[in-house]
Amino acid sequence: MRPIISKILPAFGVILFILLMGTIGFMATSSTPVDPIDAFFMTAITITTIGYGEVIPLDNNPVGRFFAIFIAFSGIGTFTYIATSLSAFFLEGHIQEEFIKRRSLRMINKLDKHLIICGLGRVGLKIAEELDKKEKAFVFIENDNQVYLKHRKVYKHAYGIVGDCTVDDTLISAGIENAEGVFVCTNDDNINLVTTLSSRQLNPTARIVSANKFPSFKQKLKSVGADEVVSPHSIGGRRMAMEMLRPTITTFIDAIRREKTDFFRLEEIHVNESFAGQKLEALEIHNLPSTLILAIRNNEDWQFKPDVNTVLQSESVLVIMTNSEEKAYIQERLSKV
Repeated sequence: MRPIISKILPAFGVILFILLMGTIGFMATSSTPVDPIDAFFMTAITITTIGYGEVIPLDNNPVGRFFAIFIAFSGIGTFTYIATSLSAFFLEGHIQEEFIKRRSLRMINKLDKHLIICGLGRVGLKIAEELDKKEKAFVFIENDNQVYLKHRKVYKHAYGIVGDCTVDDTLISAGIENAEGVFVCTNDDNINLVTTLSSRQLNPTARIVSANKFPSFKQKLKSVGADEVVSPHSIGGRRMAMEMLRPTITTFIDAIRREKTDFFRLEEIHVNESFAGQKLEALEIHNLPSTLILAIRNNEDWQFKPDVNTVLQSESVLVIMTNSEEKAYIQERLSKV
């Protein structure tokens, strides 16, 4: 908005100057005494080409006529400049916005294994912030165009869509069929319910995490396809209680979760299927100095602090505490098998 204002304000200043100059000029060039109001009116109808007739007679007054011609061209030129500047501003803005949206849709069509955020409210913004830190490509769907415009350029790894996330076409435009997962986090549980159902129908294998405000919706959301249902209010309440009762533990968990240190972090490692049936020691990670195996998850079963003789399964996921160097080593070892 500032660029157009910087162009328009000087033009309006020129108009005011022309009105003042025309008023004085018509009074000075008239062969008869002229009232200032009449001179101002004569100037106004001249530069706007209204054509009510000559309030000040210009017969046998060539100087007055030449002055009127000068005022007319000056005023018409200035008004034309203002009109074209405004038209160009709104037209170019609309075209540019449409171009950006179409380009985003083309880029989204090329994405694979990305994540989708449905609703860019307070919860959605925190999710977007975390994903962007992890350099994970994601698409956010927001119904409010102003919210979309505000956050469109905030994230480096994000693409945005303006639309209703309960509509299948909107989800398809966001690449739901190729998405790895979907966050459903609008401020309305009913919208979350319909969005979860639509997402599950369009992508049966995607992981769906949905937010809920009211406890009664938790089971409903799971019944229509949500893998996990999270209540931000419940989590906030538990967090506040933990801050009061176990502040040291809370600080420790935050340090790991937020990766405030490079010395350690919590990671999950998906075991290669080729290791199924082998013992944990076959991964050769138990001797790493900065890696601690905290647990193994096999589907819904957990085994905490497993020993080296624990037998791995095809769906095993290791929860470990490690650093970035040793994590890279573990992933490289698993990829070679």
